[in-house]
Amino acid sequence: MAYLSPQRHRPAVASPAPFNDTVALADALRHALREHHPHLLDTVKFDEPTPITALTLAHWAQPETLNALMATYGDHIYAQHAEQSREVKPLKSLWAQWYVGLLTPALMAIVLTHPQGLRLSPDVIRARFHETGRVESFWIDVYPHPELTNYSLRERMEYLVGDVLMPVVDALEESGDINGRLIWGNTGYLINWFLGELKPRLGEAAWQQLRQACFFEKTRLDGCDNPLYRTVVPREGLLVRRTCCQRNRLPGVQQCGDCTLK
Repeated sequence: MAYLSPQRHRPAVASPAPFNDTVALADALRHALREHHPHLLDTVKFDEPTPITALTLAHWAQPETLNALMATYGDHIYAQHAEQSREVKPLKSLWAQWYVGLLTPALMAIVLTHPQGLRLSPDVIRARFHETGRVESFWIDVYPHPELTNYSLRERMEYLVGDVLMPVVDALEESGDINGRLIWGNTGYLINWFLGELKPRLGEAAWQQLRQACFFEKTRLDGCDNPLYRTVVPREGLLVRRTCCQRNRLPGVQQCGDCTLK
């Protein structure tokens, strides 16, 4: 199920600031990640020279390109199991986990904890793909978004979900073989985990409120359906994934440690 973009309900994004301001902001973002989450800089680059092979969503989501990436990824996953029939749904689910998993934590850290706002949209994010067909690294063009400094944590999170993640999930769902609910289930699990990583910086009260808004509010502040609603659920005092990501159906891929099938 595709979710409606919230763009018409948000304040307009400011025009890109002068070059010197973008340089200063990029330096500040890199410094913030280096201080608290240095490993994230291995896969997310802010205003650094972009490889010519890195693609925006509008380019990699073209049927010919995405089909080629998935075929290459399938060759990698099934390399030692050529006799097995390929299951495209779990293959695309795991491919999407790589994409969302390498991109989202860095953007959450910046959007939720950095005082300056960062403009986010599919056209400023470029992905370079690994020789196996899955994503390897991201390059992000940096432009300030001054209005974001006045957003609440919930508004900031909904901005990230709406402007970055929804277009990715919608593109993958539209490509066929997988439904958006499965990808959102995987994404909710990831977001809940990284919110835990950010908890010391957010504080207990803000962390609890943000988790409540992300996973237990049916609608977003703009009135649209919340795609993260109940993607994780309470169990024995913890929030755990609601549905299986289906990676266990792929050969040579380990089952998640907290798989719902256990």
